[in-house]
Amino acid sequence: MSSLPPDLSHPEQALEAVAGVSLRLMAGTVSKKTMDQLQRTLQQSSAEFPWQVVTQAILAEPGDPQKIVQQGLRAQRDWILRGGREVPGRTIATKAKGMFAKLCAQMIFLALFSLVLWVALLLLKHKMPEFDLYKPLHWIYELFPSQPR
Repeated sequence: MSSLPPDLSHPEQALEAVAGVSLRLMAGTVSKKTMDQLQRTLQQSSAEFPWQVVTQAILAEPGDPQKIVQQGLRAQRDWILRGGREVPGRTIATKAKGMFAKLCAQMIFLALFSLVLWVALLLLKHKMPEFDLYKPLHWIYELFPSQPR
């Protein structure tokens, strides 16, 4: 990077500056002090992202270009090996809520299914009073007689 700050109104210089900022962020070479300042700046800005301020602040930090490139390439390698951006798994609380919701849904379904089945059996008994619900059970008992002990 040159000693003059980039002119962010020119697309080529803006692209180069944003790429430099991304490399420094990926390499982890931005100081804690600058990151804290930028976090406060972002929290205070109610409008859109003040990318020009962020870009100028990060590029104003001194840094060894060789070290930045080496750390950036290491971060790129790690990024590719893990398959891209880190996406954290679901938390235990989220998993528990999901399991509870699933159990509730299954219980509601079971209750409604039982109610429908009960009403269907009542209608069957009402329409066909001679129907014996226990006849298949008696047939199974005859098919598999119990052994005396």
